[in-house]
Amino acid sequence: MSSGGLRGSVMFSLRIREKSSITQEVILDANCPYVKFKTQVDWVEAHRFLKVEFPVQVRSPNATYEIQFGHLQRPTHRNTSWDWARFEVWGHKWADLSEHGFGVALLNDCKYGYSVYQNVMTLSLLRAPKAPDANADMGHHEFTYAVMPHAGSFQDASVIQHAYNLNFPLHLIPDVSIAQRWSAFTLNSSAVILETVKHAEGRKNALVVRLYESHGSSVAAVLSTSLPVQEAWHCDLLEQPDPTHPATLSGHDISLSFKPFQIVSLLLQLH
Repeated sequence: MSSGGLRGSVMFSLRIREKSSITQEVILDANCPYVKFKTQVDWVEAHRFLKVEFPVQVRSPNATYEIQFGHLQRPTHRNTSWDWARFEVWGHKWADLSEHGFGVALLNDCKYGYSVYQNVMTLSLLRAPKAPDANADMGHHEFTYAVMPHAGSFQDASVIQHAYNLNFPLHLIPDVSIAQRWSAFTLNSSAVILETVKHAEGRKNALVVRLYESHGSSVAAVLSTSLPVQEAWHCDLLEQPDPTHPATLSGHDISLSFKPFQIVSLLLQLH
């Protein structure tokens, strides 16, 4: 157990069976809305399934799961044969179970199988099938998941942003002096996610940025940049600009509009 001004944690080890063991550090950081479970597993099993369950005081007929560039809902009951068949749901960085005014989100950094039945939230961690791959998931694993209670909806509680923070934590760079705050891109809407920034293929001094609307709403947003952008164009996934659809560039700001879950790709030509 350790505690300090910014972090408190407790570590324990548990033997699962004869050859498998799990070590976890449960971490609570200052000003962090979720509890992290930093996990190491030595997994040597056959026909076993390792899951973690969280019974919560939340009741809702549907749970929400993140997919790429959006989210979807699945029922938390098994009233029909179709519901029984969906006993596990694939998802990316988070799943959320909310009722009016309150909810709980389950975040993770590399696991993709969820199950929410009634008020029990489950995350699939490791499997041990023997076909077609007899060595699937065998060996040493390190991963982190987190539980985040929140007020309001998952959109209002910034669950999506916190899931990104868990997957892309800040890294301390020692002995670096920064005279003033600097950011290449900023957005004025929490509903819009800047997902990708990359060099344009086959073009000099050009970038491609890809954004998407994450809340399921129609929204106007402004993308601000400190880079010397000369022109901005909407483009397709092959990075071909649409000559009929230039982006509205005013100084360092690009005005954009989004429909629910819309993906927008921009080609930025720099000076």
